[in-house]
Amino acid sequence: MKKNIVNVVPYCDEDFVDVLDMATKLFQELSRKELSIKLKKITNTVSHQTYMAKKDAISIGFIIVSIRNDYVEGATTSPTGYLEAIYVQPQFQNQGIAKFLFEKGETWAYKRGCTEIGSDTWEWNTAAQKFHTQLGFKKEEVLVHYIKSIEPQ
Repeated sequence: MKKNIVNVVPYCDEDFVDVLDMATKLFQELSRKELSIKLKKITNTVSHQTYMAKKDAISIGFIIVSIRNDYVEGATTSPTGYLEAIYVQPQFQNQGIAKFLFEKGETWAYKRGCTEIGSDTWEWNTAAQKFHTQLGFKKEEVLVHYIKSIEPQ
């Protein structure tokens, strides 16, 4: 592998620890154990694809995309591609790596019959919102979730 070249390659099982390490930075609300269980499930399914960004054989980012057949907010077609997760190590951000990863994921979904791709982020995550806009996403809606405990009366 040439120096200063970033390669995007399909995930393999040897990449698991690298994905888990980066995913713990992305999904800080989940424990490492919870995240490990979730990642093991989705990295071994035909409905999901993970790509790794590597520089000098070192993992510096990843993307997970999926095919969803259920409702995706704003989608007018099904199946719909979905950007499940994307992360690039901080020292490699703002170099176009995330966009390159996204283009790989978008192509993967398109080749599987998707003509739209969805995504989501938290309302407070303005950096992620800006990133989505730069990729060409349009905001579909803002959703507030509620929960209430119920007790027999």
